[in-house]
Amino acid sequence: MVEIETFMKGVDGSFVQVEACHTPPPDLDYIEGAIRLSVDGLEIIGIEEWDYVDQLWCYIAEMVARLRSSGYAETYFPDQPIKLVFQAAGSRVLMTAKIGKEVKKANASSTDLLDALKMAGLSFFEKMSELAPDNSYVEARQELSV
Repeated sequence: MVEIETFMKGVDGSFVQVEACHTPPPDLDYIEGAIRLSVDGLEIIGIEEWDYVDQLWCYIAEMVARLRSSGYAETYFPDQPIKLVFQAAGSRVLMTAKIGKEVKKANASSTDLLDALKMAGLSFFEKMSELAPDNSYVEARQELSV
């Protein structure tokens, strides 16, 4: 089972699920937050790997498009040396997150992963269109919607 949650970082340093946010982020150019991606209860990335969450979602949307077209995609987080890799293996996708010296790995059904990324990503961008209407995420939404 693939579970994805998105969090925004508050001015007090706390993290709040994006659905519960009602005010725009303090800096619309650098929206801090985190994505928690878990597979069968194993967290691949989470709140400890917080970064510029809207940029990270854009990078993950690009990964989805590359995974569909070539079976392989990788990216680094916007402002950290954290590497995220998706690699197709038959009907499954192997996921690897390299966080410093730590490497976290999991695999999931390709359908489950892509459906979860699409749903969570589009939900995030929808909320961002309310909180930061001047920020455009058209390309990322298209990459997730294919």
